[in-house]
Amino acid sequence: MTPYEAIGYDLLQASAITAIVGARVYHGLRPEGTAVPCINFYEISSRRYSGVESTGFSINCRAASAGAAKDLARLVVTLYAGADGTGTYGAVSTFTIGRSSLRQEQGLIPEPEDGIFNAPVDVQIVYGTDTVT
Repeated sequence: MTPYEAIGYDLLQASAITAIVGARVYHGLRPEGTAVPCINFYEISSRRYSGVESTGFSINCRAASAGAAKDLARLVVTLYAGADGTGTYGAVSTFTIGRSSLRQEQGLIPEPEDGIFNAPVDVQIVYGTDTVT
């Protein structure tokens, strides 16, 4: 499993998130004309050191209203920040995440061309380079 597959897996296994977006979770750009609410995510940074890789992702939570986009973003924050705000640990399918944590909540971005709102959240995952297949 690759890092982006692990993020997609996480998002699709979170019942609070899928209750809102269903299967509308996309890697890369949001497909044109995609119904909202939905999530798209993509890699924004990556670095390796001493057998460990740290990869950052932007997770974009889109909805028809500002409040709905923010509510979806809060669920993503909860998923990655953990109960104590320091991160979560564990295996995601066959990919072992050493640490996942909230990097930054990016606020709210209106997208007037589609009449929707985007509430992006940045997360960081850390894992051993030998876990990537």
